[in-house]
Amino acid sequence: MLTSSVCTRSSHLARGSRPLRAALLVTTLSMTLQAFALPPLAANSSPLTPAPLNLGPGASAPLAPAPMVPVSLAPAGALDLQATAALPAVAEATVKSILFNPYGEADGLRLANDVIVKFPPHRSQALLGAVQPGQHVRILGHAETPAIVKADAIINVTTGNIVVDQPPANNLPLLPPHLRAQSLQPLQVEGKVDLILNGPRGEVDGVILDNQSIVHFPPESLSMPLRPGLRIAVAGLGTRTANGVSLEAIRMGSSAATMQPLYAPAAPACQPAAAVAGQC
Repeated sequence: MLTSSVCTRSSHLARGSRPLRAALLVTTLSMTLQAFALPPLAANSSPLTPAPLNLGPGASAPLAPAPMVPVSLAPAGALDLQATAALPAVAEATVKSILFNPYGEADGLRLANDVIVKFPPHRSQALLGAVQPGQHVRILGHAETPAIVKADAIINVTTGNIVVDQPPANNLPLLPPHLRAQSLQPLQVEGKVDLILNGPRGEVDGVILDNQSIVHFPPESLSMPLRPGLRIAVAGLGTRTANGVSLEAIRMGSSAATMQPLYAPAAPACQPAAAVAGQC
């Protein structure tokens, strides 16, 4: 039996110290890579040599300074895995699937050991370009729970690609939720629970079904216990992509015929005459 509940959810991750962590991470990667190997000097470039010092008459000439080779962080796809192996990882395993939010944005990974890796959805394209299911990854970041990690960087050990959490390229605000919702479509899925998703406090806030559909819902909206293998039916709003379906549940039940609403119905709009009469 499902009970109705009114819940407003925020899909945006708190950025907090993310820019600082990302900057420190990039700096650490750069220093580590430099410690292992320096790129060769390009044929059409010249060493940076400082002007000779004037030490006065009779002074011996100083030793010639060693050439300074310009160093830069290797681009994604060309990282020295031996160098990145020195960085501590909070998780490491093969990618089982890529996770998506109801807007169709990649926002994490499910590893083969069922650890969930969270990653900001504004980096969706970068994540999809760096990682695919079946590839081995190392996760740099911190653990929210034993089964949930928040990634600052994801290193693809199979290909050498890396994707780093960075703030959006511009300072434009995100679309308000009611405008973003215009892109969602009504969807209905049914299947057996394969994995239960949890929030940072252990609250159940979603499931992955055996057909790879991802269902999100407010933690307090459920009164029925969920367990792996339980068959459920869900109707809601979301996105269907080549990787599967991800939706925010509006109704849920053990079958399509028994689905119950998760939200209280919206109050009817107040008509002008009723408003004048103080009736709403």
